Amino acid sequence: MDWEAGLSIWKQIEKQLLADIASGVFAPGDKMPTEMELVRRFGVNRHTVRRAMSALVDANVVRVEQGRGAFVQEQILDYPLGAKTRFSQIVSGRHRLPDKRLISSEVLKASATIAQFLDVKPGTRVVELFSVSEADGIPLAVATSYLPVARFEGIVEIFTQTKSLTEAFKHFGIDDYSRKTTRISAQLPSSRVASLLKQAKNRPVISTESVDVDSAGVPIEYGITAFSSDRVQLIVE
Repeated sequence: MDWEAGLSIWKQIEKQLLADIASGVFAPGDKMPTEMELVRRFGVNRHTVRRAMSALVDANVVRVEQGRGAFVQEQILDYPLGAKTRFSQIVSGRHRLPDKRLISSEVLKASATIAQFLDVKPGTRVVELFSVSEADGIPLAVATSYLPVARFEGIVEIFTQTKSLTEAFKHFGIDDYSRKTTRISAQLPSSRVASLLKQAKNRPVISTESVDVDSAGVPIEYGITAFSSDRVQLIVE
């Protein structure tokens, strides 16, 4: 690389890496070259490379995950939490392509906690839907939803086809519903959730615990969602 006179070498390396990212050589979410690879590429010492990478981290262009390396920062999605929270509408409204994949489903007996949120008796049969929500093919959230079987018999097949709980609810005569409560916390993901979000286990996720109700105020879904804290920013409305 030909160095420009009058400009620090580390700054020129930073500029070149920024150009690589802007041109798509390194796409959002891609792993950046290792420190030694950059040392060999630019023919400089490790301290110079570290300074250039630190500048990219400070500018929120690159993030570092302990034990995994440096990655190009993904586009952060502003995700409003309100009475009418709808994943597909939110993602589409940001000019991105939404998708939701059902990973697994199971019918089980409601625990005391699930029963309390769904306003049913403990032991009532509920269906558990475990899914991944994506934008432009990038995983944003992993959700576990609980719904009473008595009201939503067959919802697994419908959800698989529609890839949307909102659309699935319409099949059961629920054209509108709203968010009753949302609790927000931060926690470390399980191995399974981290794998589905394609992130390290030591990267915290934003966890929400929510209850949705129909127009009569009857609970229809109790959900627990883990959002990627690197890709989603929750906005409470």
